[in-house]
This record gives sequence, structure tokens and C-alpha cells, in this order.
Amino acid sequence: MRSISVHLTDQCNNSCIFCVVNSHKEKREGVNKKVLYKFLEENANKGYESVNIHGGEATVLDDFLEILKKIQELGYPQVSLQTNARKLADIEYARKLYDKGVKLFVVSVHGKNAAQHDFVTQIPGSFEEAMAGIVNVKALGAKVRTNTVVYKDNIDSLTDIAELVLNAGVDHVNISAIHPVGKAYQNFHKVTPRYTEMVQSVYKMVDACAKSNKVVTLEGFPPCIIPGYEKYQIPWDENKFKLLFHNFVLEDYATFMEKETKKQGQECKMCIFNKSCGGVYKEYLEFYEWDEFKAVQNIEG
Repeated sequence: MRSISVHLTDQCNNSCIFCVVNSHKEKREGVNKKVLYKFLEENANKGYESVNIHGGEATVLDDFLEILKKIQELGYPQVSLQTNARKLADIEYARKLYDKGVKLFVVSVHGKNAAQHDFVTQIPGSFEEAMAGIVNVKALGAKVRTNTVVYKDNIDSLTDIAELVLNAGVDHVNISAIHPVGKAYQNFHKVTPRYTEMVQSVYKMVDACAKSNKVVTLEGFPPCIIPGYEKYQIPWDENKFKLLFHNFVLEDYATFMEKETKKQGQECKMCIFNKSCGGVYKEYLEFYEWDEFKAVQNIEG
């Protein structure tokens, strides 16, 4: 899918302990509206199938509905919104977003219950609002993809989280390794597990979702770490994003991430995934180095 992607704001009504953009609860300046509208206008009618919106939390912006109206007027087929879903607990607000073209909601769910999820967000009640939001947008006819970031305190709860979101009727479950920047870097040893500490639990979560015939994907896991599960990696080569971030345009977000945020080591040079894998997050290596990673010479099965 060809999409344009817009980082609208760093402002958020949560304060997640591993937030990569270091989102803040207080008001902060978002993308310049003139720059945003110029970006949307220049890319309209050029074959982009979706506008992907993220932050921060776009729903906290006073002019968010106005921005959605602009996107709709320019003829973009649909909008996908990355959100904590708290404001979607209000069915009328959720309906307004749906009516203005938001047809895919990507909702963060990081815990099996309120205690676990709200610890991550640092906001009491955020779990109940998020789950209510999922129920509401599903009732409106939208699709929901959940995103669960694997961190030290939810490793043993991953299959429970899978059961929770599958029972809520989600269409797609994404499982993410931590990208240790922003608050995740500040809290590195508090939140970031080694890959080898979490992969068995990740496999179980993947298997639970696949057994339910739901789409399941992995994000941020080097392929050498997940032998036999490489097929679940998000196919970034099939999902092209042109990104507006803090008033700067990145022509290919995936290429930027591979080149700028990751690093290959000596083992990578001998690995069959050398061409398709950018390596390991630089900040992860700063703390844990290369001991876990071995070159893959062939794929069994």
C-alpha cells in the first residue's frame, strides 16, 4: 500500500514509559498547518491509498476534525489513525472520526488488564477507555489493528493480551520490540528486555493470533532472532510511506529507518538477511552489544 504519513503532534494525553517520541501531556507545538496542508495538497490524486496519522496523540488537537475534513475534501480514499483510543470511548466522537474517513484505527494495548496497561501509560483509567474505544469503532464498521510493545513487565502476559484483543474483535495484531529512543532510552534498563528473553513469549502470542485466523505481524525484531517466524514481519517493501515529520519530508520512511536507526555488525555480513535487514537498533547495541546475534546461513523448512 502506498501511503503518506503525518506526524501531527508530540502532545499526548498519556505519558508512556517507553514512548519513542517522548510525548508530553502539556500542550506543545504540532506540525505547521500551512506546511501540512501544502503537503496534503501536493500529494493528492497521486495514487496514495491512505493518509496515516500519528503523534503523540492526534485526537487531543482542537483542530483535528478540521484536518480530517481537509484530507477528505482532497479525495484521499481513507485515513488510518494511530491512537491510544481514549477519546474513542465517546461513541459520538468516534463516529465523527469514522464519518470523516478514518477507517483503520491502530490502537496501543500494552497490558492484559488495567493495572498493567495503566502503569505503562501513567494514566489511571486509560485501559478501560482504550478497550471501550475499540468496541465503539468496531461497532461503527471500522477495522482495528492493535499494537503491543513488548517490555520487561508484560513478557509473561503476551498470550493474555492476545486473548483480550481477539475477544474484542480486532482484525490485526501487531507485536513490536522496543525502539530504545525517547523515554525508552531514558528508562532503558527498566523497560527494555533482551530479545532472547522475550522471543518464546512472542512466539506464543503469534501462534495464538494465527490460530484464530487473525492477521498478526512482528515489528522491530531482527530476523536472526526469530527463526521460523520471519514470515510474520511487516513487509515494509510493500508498505511505502512518504512522511511529514516536524515540518520535514522523508520520501521513504522505511529506508530512513533502516539506514539511520539501525546498525549491522560483522555477523550481518554473512547472513542471508543482509540485504533486507538493516541490522539492530543502535541504542540497543549501546547497552547489550552483539552477543545474541548470529548469522543465518539458511532457512529451515
